[in-house]
Amino acid sequence: MIHGLNLWELPKHTLVNRPAGVRLLFADWQVSGIIPVMSGLPIDIVDSGAGSLYGLASAGGGARPSYVPGATRRTATSEVPPGYYFNTFAFARPVVQAGQLIPSSNGRATASAPGTDLGNVGRNVLRGPRQLNMDVSMIKRFRVSESKTIEFRTEVFNLFNHVNLANPISDLGAVTSSGGRLDPNTGRILNPGDFGRIISTSNNPRIIQFALKFNY
Repeated sequence: MIHGLNLWELPKHTLVNRPAGVRLLFADWQVSGIIPVMSGLPIDIVDSGAGSLYGLASAGGGARPSYVPGATRRTATSEVPPGYYFNTFAFARPVVQAGQLIPSSNGRATASAPGTDLGNVGRNVLRGPRQLNMDVSMIKRFRVSESKTIEFRTEVFNLFNHVNLANPISDLGAVTSSGGRLDPNTGRILNPGDFGRIISTSNNPRIIQFALKFNY
């Protein structure tokens, strides 16, 4: 993350020889701005329907999907379907049929009934959308006496009304809960539903607020 903070104050010497009305209007102005820039938050791909062979699916998840054969982390960021943030078809539910070796057991255990394994997708394998914002504050001070001033402040959050997208839905369990389909035999995604979609933003639209303060 990068934060840029700047503070500008109108030089007073440029107004010394100006009429009193001009000095009153343009003197004692202060402008500041902050610009946070982020490369994007990590995306942790999980599967709330995986890990049933270990009792995780019934306990609220905690397991992960697997890459489909031949897919990698790079595959997940290429050939992205329209309307999705990553290639959802690079992932599959780690289905294990009865009598098959359980991959996470390193060949030492066989499934006695159909179930799902832990999956081989690592933690935080993808990055979310980049984030950019700009907030500006403008302050005008009116001097009442040597020690007293009236301060009028205007603050604008998200000055350019820029839309920052939130991370996409990253639980493969959203496939079936949002109307999508999985192949029951292989765990491959037939219709991803909302899995991989971005459905919200991470910031507010432009907000402007005013404040008046008496300093003494």
